[in-house]
Amino acid sequence: MPNLKIILLGDMNVGKTSFIRRYLNLNVHKNQKSTVGAAMFTKCIEYNNNIVYLNIWDTAGQERYSSLNTLYYRSSNIAIVMYDITNPQSFITAKDYLISLENKGPENIIVGLIGNKNDVVITDNSKRAIPFSVGKELADTHCIFFAETNSFNHNDAVSVFGSLLDLVPNDIIYSYTGDAELLLDKMIDNNHIIQKSGSCVHYCCIS
Repeated sequence: MPNLKIILLGDMNVGKTSFIRRYLNLNVHKNQKSTVGAAMFTKCIEYNNNIVYLNIWDTAGQERYSSLNTLYYRSSNIAIVMYDITNPQSFITAKDYLISLENKGPENIIVGLIGNKNDVVITDNSKRAIPFSVGKELADTHCIFFAETNSFNHNDAVSVFGSLLDLVPNDIIYSYTGDAELLLDKMIDNNHIIQKSGSCVHYCCIS
C-alpha cells in the first residue's frame, strides 16, 4: 500500500503541531505545548481512487534538537518548512532549513514554504514582520510551493497537504511502500504509542 513520509520543519512556536492537528481534525489548543524530540502522526486518505498512508513527522523546533532533524530527512517525500509571519527569527530559521534540505535532503523531495499565523495579522496588520512578497520571493528562489496559513483553519491545512501531494510524481506515490527505517524504528518508544480504534489516525510520540 502506498506510504508517503512528510516532515514538518521550523522554529518552535511557529504552529507546526497545531497545523498537523488541524489537518487531522484533532483539537487545536491555543497554548499548544512544544514538541519534545519529534512526534509522528499517520493518516490514511483516498487519493486518485487509491488508499495512501501519510506518515507525518512533527519535528521539534528547539535549537538543541536541530542536529537531529536531518535524521528525519531520510526517505522523506515531502518537507513543509514553516515560519511565523510575525517572527523575523523564524523566517531566518526557515531559510536555513531550505538550504539544509537542498544539501542533505533526498534528491526528489517536494518542499513547501509556509508562512503561518496570518490570522494574527488579519486582526492587527502591525504585527506582520514578514511581508507576503518576501516569503513568496524566497520560495520562488528555491522553486518551491508557497502559502500563508492559519493553523486554526482546517481548509488551509487540507489545501497545503493536498497541493504538495499533487506535486509528488505518481510513479513515486505508487511505488513507495515505506520500507522500514531502522534508525527511526529504534527511536520509537512503544510505551508512547496511542492508536485510535476504528480510525486511520495514529499518534506516536518520540522523546
